[in-house]
Amino acid sequence: MRTLSLAVASLLASQIAVADEVKKNDWSLEGNIRTAFISDTNDKKGSEETHDLAVSGSITLLAPKVKGFTVGATLYTTQPLFGQQTNNFLTETDGGSYSYLGEAYITGAVFGKTSVILGRKIIDTPFADSDDIGMTPNSFEVYLVQNNDIENITFTAGRVTKWAGVDAPTRGKFTNITDGDGVSVTAVNYADKDLGIEAQAWYYNLDNFTSQTDSYYFNETTKLYENKVTNSSTSDIGIAYIDGAYSLELDKQSSVVLSAQFVQFLQLNGAKQDGSAIGVQAEYTFDALNVAVAYNQADGDIAPTNGFGGGPFYASADILTIADSGQDSTAWRVSGSYDIDKKTSISLGYAGLTPKNGSDLSEIDVSASYAYNDNFSLDLYIESWTTQQDSKTQAEKKGFYSNKTDSNFEYSIFANYSF
Repeated sequence: MRTLSLAVASLLASQIAVADEVKKNDWSLEGNIRTAFISDTNDKKGSEETHDLAVSGSITLLAPKVKGFTVGATLYTTQPLFGQQTNNFLTETDGGSYSYLGEAYITGAVFGKTSVILGRKIIDTPFADSDDIGMTPNSFEVYLVQNNDIENITFTAGRVTKWAGVDAPTRGKFTNITDGDGVSVTAVNYADKDLGIEAQAWYYNLDNFTSQTDSYYFNETTKLYENKVTNSSTSDIGIAYIDGAYSLELDKQSSVVLSAQFVQFLQLNGAKQDGSAIGVQAEYTFDALNVAVAYNQADGDIAPTNGFGGGPFYASADILTIADSGQDSTAWRVSGSYDIDKKTSISLGYAGLTPKNGSDLSEIDVSASYAYNDNFSLDLYIESWTTQQDSKTQAEKKGFYSNKTDSNFEYSIFANYSF
């Protein structure tokens, strides 16, 4: 999945600022039409090419501010096109069409520099983000309070209760984000452009979250890696996350950005297990060229998770993240992008993952983007990656993994028109 940048993950002093700029306090109506085609193939025995073709649309209405508050709403719809052998990535999870009210919120200052965001809203945080890689982004039902009384610092606190969109169990319907009272969120964000420093700390408390844990071991009889899936368990989970970045301008054409991240996963009741992950990243930009190197390492009993979205891990590829290699694993990625001109850009990335057991995984990503104008753009994505091969014993028992991998190939084309 695409890596969430620190700047985007900072949640929104900008969200409220956007509302403050609404068409000089007039009604605002904006829309987007997205058409996409995606094709998947893999070399697993008996598999066939699958593909999706779909069109989606969104309409966003922003009302004028009244006593410092703005009301906004976004309606989404997605419709599959023609007959398909589908993998359901561009459609509802059952292959059908869907429509829903993805945003319906009120935002504004309640007093001084303290503001609220209430209702259904697109937000971008480390473990709950839009992850806009399909036809509709993730959006969440949130009740958030923010304060900016201290210069360069934003405090955030509140609760996230439901979600819908590309990563949700049902894309076109808001469903509970946990089996309990949702996710409590507290955060501190710091940004000083003069010093070139950005940092953030988040804590998520997941109330009654249901998870399923996989444990692997090598079966000496079958000579295969066996995946024993434990029963689903429900417990309270804590996620503590911190990261920081330092930007340095070398000259008018070049700069470097050094980043580091740490996350701790805690089971707050029951077995009270824990796990952690660290990450580092270095980026270098020269004129229109950007190159980056990233590394993640996971340790402990709890495997890393992407949360409710694409996840924050630096070494994430378009498809694979360190969450796919499980506990006690590592991931690394090198990538580069180049702006050919003001309208066209290309990028290339290679990622490698080393799980505790089984074979190493890898992924190659290639993409190209073309913006005809401010309203119309085309995006091409090509991904080739490996997954652990699912091998059955002669008794046809499932759940055994050999020390081999399956190769997968996917390409997709997205056309966006905004108005």
